[in-house]
Amino acid sequence: MKTDATSSLCGDFMLAVYLDGQGRVPGYGTGLGFGLSGAMLMELALDGFLHTVDGYIVAAHGAQPPDRALGEVLARIRSSRRLRTAPEWVRALSVGAHKRLSAAMIAEGVLVRTPRRLPSPTGLARRYDVLDGERRDAAVRSLGSAADSSERSVALAALAGACGAASGGRERGGSEAMLRSMSPACAQILTAVAACVWLGALSSWT
Repeated sequence: MKTDATSSLCGDFMLAVYLDGQGRVPGYGTGLGFGLSGAMLMELALDGFLHTVDGYIVAAHGAQPPDRALGEVLARIRSSRRLRTAPEWVRALSVGAHKRLSAAMIAEGVLVRTPRRLPSPTGLARRYDVLDGERRDAAVRSLGSAADSSERSVALAALAGACGAASGGRERGGSEAMLRSMSPACAQILTAVAACVWLGALSSWT
């Protein structure tokens, strides 16, 4: 079980996929927020805190993840008055997901908030500097390495593919097939992320 944001799946997604190479937050239309919320859910599922029952995401009782951001997500799922499906949780948790995770990563010394926003013609704004370059580089290498078949590496690549940000080093279909062999919860979360991204892109075209 992971003990901090710097070594987590959602931390790797933040560094290797969500933030661009200059530490900027993507525009709202990219769909990467769904990937970030999916990464947080999948991290909890990989560590045994979540499972699925009849298509719904259900939290395990008792145990609590050491990471604060993930703990807040798990507490929200546990306190929900009704059961929700993976797509419902992916959409609900995508709001403010990067703020929750970045706060944990700032506390861990991985990121630092920059004091100003810089205008950009692409709609991106500089928000963070990455202090732990080695961690970011390791996450990027893991994302692009077809040889790394660890659960989190496969999950990272599959999530990136679902968001349309897959690296050329992996085949998206192969990663998804490996992920689906791990657990029903991870498979449902991945499918939910892809569906939310697709629907988000469709609504932006209409």
